Amino acid sequence: MKKNFLTICSVLIATCLSSCASNNVHHEYNEYFLEVDYKTDFKILQLSDIHLSMKDDLDKHFKFMDLTIKDANPDLIVVTGDLFTFASKDTMHSLFNFLDSYSVPWTITYGNHDEQVYFSMEYMTTTLNSFSEYCKYIDHQDDDVYGSANFCINLKKDNKIKYQLYVLDSNRYYYGDYFGYDYIHQDQIDWYEGMVNYSKENNDGTTIPSLAFFHIPFEEYKTAYELYESDSSEVEHIFGDNGESVSSPKYNSGLFDKMVELGSTKGTFVGHDHNNNSEIVYKGIHLTYGLHSTDRIYGDLDRLGGLLITIHEDDSFSTERIFHTYDEVK
Repeated sequence: MKKNFLTICSVLIATCLSSCASNNVHHEYNEYFLEVDYKTDFKILQLSDIHLSMKDDLDKHFKFMDLTIKDANPDLIVVTGDLFTFASKDTMHSLFNFLDSYSVPWTITYGNHDEQVYFSMEYMTTTLNSFSEYCKYIDHQDDDVYGSANFCINLKKDNKIKYQLYVLDSNRYYYGDYFGYDYIHQDQIDWYEGMVNYSKENNDGTTIPSLAFFHIPFEEYKTAYELYESDSSEVEHIFGDNGESVSSPKYNSGLFDKMVELGSTKGTFVGHDHNNNSEIVYKGIHLTYGLHSTDRIYGDLDRLGGLLITIHEDDSFSTERIFHTYDEVK
């Protein structure tokens, strides 16, 4: 018991130290871009909240996720955080090798639990930075942008950017004037604005449409759902419902308002709240939950699977939920 207590304390101390670390080297916007070839009806599979630990039956979870991935037949896989909870290096490598085995591009962002592991965030980001040709990930560990996963994937067609996918780190926990979930910080919002404007300037002054992926929902997810429940005409309900409260940070840093102002991002995709699968359009932006992609930690066993996002030729997009149960892999 004492050994387990000390181990947990060590992990939490490492988490706090890693979260508090800051660097200040400025990198140019073009250093944050990755590329994936666009094709008509480009398919993105969002997985989320996998929560693998070193004591899990990884083969069972991989067989379960395989059902969703094969159904989706995606052109890109995005995992929106909480990949791990008390995982070892072997657990980490096993998941990344599993994602790589489909020979399609894949990427990740982090959730609040992803520092609660038996290795450092620096080790994980260094591993991802050079993992394989299919792993689309950049983390400049010395940069002046808060967090460990802030980058943009350009979907290219005929040597032009057709669409952009912003990956943002919604961070872990906040230790300031309150203790709770962290948020996307002002320097990240400034970076996002700079990236959108830089892309516009290099696209003959035309704003490039985009989607954004992160883990913890911002406050507007709660606002939009409450408006939907009150039958407000301010929102449009696309799909689903919330089986639990929206667990957004106590502080609203203003990312949603910036997205509305800039007019690039048409939809945001998060995880975090395992029992929520709603999609609500608010002020022109689809505020969408992915699906809990394993049965780890907690959740409704009938809401498991993945979210398939299809980007169409006219720059619109549609969503489809792929549901599976663990009975299919027993």
